Amino acid sequence: MIGSIIIGIVGVMFVVIGWVIWKKEKITLLHDYHYDKVSEDDKKPFCTLSGVGVLLMGIGMLVTAIIMGITESLWSFIAFAAGFAAGIIMLIYAGRRYNR
Repeated sequence: MIGSIIIGIVGVMFVVIGWVIWKKEKITLLHDYHYDKVSEDDKKPFCTLSGVGVLLMGIGMLVTAIIMGITESLWSFIAFAAGFAAGIIMLIYAGRRYNR
C-alpha cells in the first residue's frame, strides 16, 4: 500500500510539472539548455510536446497507483510502462525537432 501512495504522489508531481511546462511554457523546468537552443517561434510547440509527454508519464503513474491500490497486481505496471514510453517518445521527438 505504501508503494501505491508513493507512486501516486510522484505521478501527481509529474502531472503538475507537465501541465506547467505545457500551459505556462516554463521551458526551464526541463533543462536550461532548452532555453538557449529553442527559438522563440518554436517555444510553444516544444513546450506543448514536452509538457504533454511529462503529463502522460504522470498519468501512467497515477493509473498504476490506483490499480496497485485496488488489486496489488504487478499487471498494473503495464500502465506505467505505456505512459512512460509514450512520454519519453514525445520528449525525444520534441528535443530532436526543436533544439537547434
